[in-house]
Amino acid sequence: MTPPRRNPNKRLQSLTLAITVVLAVALGGITYLSVSSLPYLATSPTTDPAFGALNACLLSAVPERLGFAVSRDASSVAAWSASQLVICAGTPPVATSSPHSGITHATWDGLGALWIATSHADGGARSLLRLEGGQFVERGAFSPSALVGTARGVVGLEPSGALIALSSTGEVSATRALPASRGVQLQTSGDGAYVALFGGGRFAVVDAVTLKSTPAEAPCPVEHVWWKPGTPLLVVDCVDLALEINALNSESTLAPPRRRIPSTLVGPGGAYVQSCDVLPCSVEPPR
Repeated sequence: MTPPRRNPNKRLQSLTLAITVVLAVALGGITYLSVSSLPYLATSPTTDPAFGALNACLLSAVPERLGFAVSRDASSVAAWSASQLVICAGTPPVATSSPHSGITHATWDGLGALWIATSHADGGARSLLRLEGGQFVERGAFSPSALVGTARGVVGLEPSGALIALSSTGEVSATRALPASRGVQLQTSGDGAYVALFGGGRFAVVDAVTLKSTPAEAPCPVEHVWWKPGTPLLVVDCVDLALEINALNSESTLAPPRRRIPSTLVGPGGAYVQSCDVLPCSVEPPR
């Protein structure tokens, strides 16, 4: 006799019911930890154990910053103002600057190249540029509302809701429409092979090249996501609970109730960063 196939909807309902039962016990712990735990705070960007020297370089070269990006090996940091882009790298770090206006996002791909997105309020050109041989080369005529580096390129989300995967040459490997894209954020896995989408009532994990969804799902409104280095696992924070989810098969377990600082996994090395004074500061890995 062939055993009946398990209905995915019933599996999700069972998980939701189990979570509801556990919440009665966990909510008290969550409430206590939320008021008694103090977040990790860096005393100064220049004293950060991982990025202190790079931050000191950037503070001298670009005192008024609008944003920053960290390379996937955590060896370089870029920051930009309204009129210039500065990259600090090396030991000791050396600043390299170039005139650029209208930068909205920047990210490094897994091949070690910096990408920047530019947009101008006066209706000027929108461009996606990649740094190659010391020169920025246009790889797309659009400016995404979110941009993350992947193993061999980038994934960007246009304001219209189009999710686009590009290779290092600017070739579009896949596109996907997200009807409800407002407030959606992107996070790349440590190996750059997958991208998590969350926010605005949406959660999904997609292949960084094909943009096809994995089975990963969350039974609650997701507030933040952390990839764990070297694994397909994510820590997912919702309003009242946290889960550890396997991005490839959607197996999940309840994570311990504790305050986790919103941060980003830089790359395969396992460093996590948050913004402090528009510069990268180290954060303890989520547990």
